[in-house]
Amino acid sequence: MTSAEQNYRDSINRIAFALLIFEALFLLFGVVMGVVPYLTGALSARAADILYELVYAFLYAAVFTIPVFCFHFFSGSKKVVPMYLERRLPRETPLYIFAGIATVTAAAYVNSYIVSVFDYSAFSEEVLWTQSASSNYQLILMFLTMAVVPAFVEEFLFRGLILSNLLPYGRTTAVFASALLFGVMHQNVEQLFYATVAGLVLGFIYVKTESIWTCVLLHFVNNFLSVLQTVIYERLSSLTASAVYGVIQGVVFSLGLLSAILLLLRQKDNRQAILETGCFEKELPADPEYTTEEILPGRRVRLFFSIPMIVFLAICAIQMISLILMAVFLY
Repeated sequence: MTSAEQNYRDSINRIAFALLIFEALFLLFGVVMGVVPYLTGALSARAADILYELVYAFLYAAVFTIPVFCFHFFSGSKKVVPMYLERRLPRETPLYIFAGIATVTAAAYVNSYIVSVFDYSAFSEEVLWTQSASSNYQLILMFLTMAVVPAFVEEFLFRGLILSNLLPYGRTTAVFASALLFGVMHQNVEQLFYATVAGLVLGFIYVKTESIWTCVLLHFVNNFLSVLQTVIYERLSSLTASAVYGVIQGVVFSLGLLSAILLLLRQKDNRQAILETGCFEKELPADPEYTTEEILPGRRVRLFFSIPMIVFLAICAIQMISLILMAVFLY
């Protein structure tokens, strides 16, 4: 094994150990949240609801944040690639966000069709955790727990930590591997395809913009639209809700398509300018497969599946299979 392969395998193992800690924390998180309602039984319904959601938000953030610190602890004196934390967003940020949202929304439609084939709807409604936004305070809490907190902590772990530390071994490897782990992390077969595509979009944008904040903003907008959908369908009649949300989606898709076209034209114009004026004293973008530590693609795939990584993937697979079996035998 070459030194580059050894470094790559070492990075994979550190990532895998951080994800195993994430998995342990996630299971503990489920246990604690199951106990919280019993501890708040003496409170009024509203107070209990508010306390539950605040505890949920705090613990959810901890589940994603602690593995980041653990990764740094495991690394010791070994190299850790810092995430792109520049505060200034690139000028193309709105275009990337609209194009990304449109792509993720399209993936959600495909995902919905896949799920409808297996008909998990009854199971999802009864077993999987859902929130209500019938009251204004519930809307604020849903906004916090579904849009704000996940946008930050999920991006810092999967793009900021995992993708960044795989970048030296190839951008394609980093984007696809982080997207796979992001999809599997949800541990729900209903979200596997949708979350993986979202991971690909977010990873691509992270590499293109070199800004974690672009990804945080895109993630927030995507989750906010989900919150908005819940509110619309809860507070309006079915017919009105379908019309209103249909208009919103139409606008999102239109802006997304226009943004994608503008991004493609902008890239073409940049390349044309380089061809016409040359590249003297200009900083050229790195090749999409640029690596600082060269490893053959096949070796990258084989080395990715280290024992700790296989253990993590197996645990997530067992979680997904258990949900499928519950859907089959209970519903």
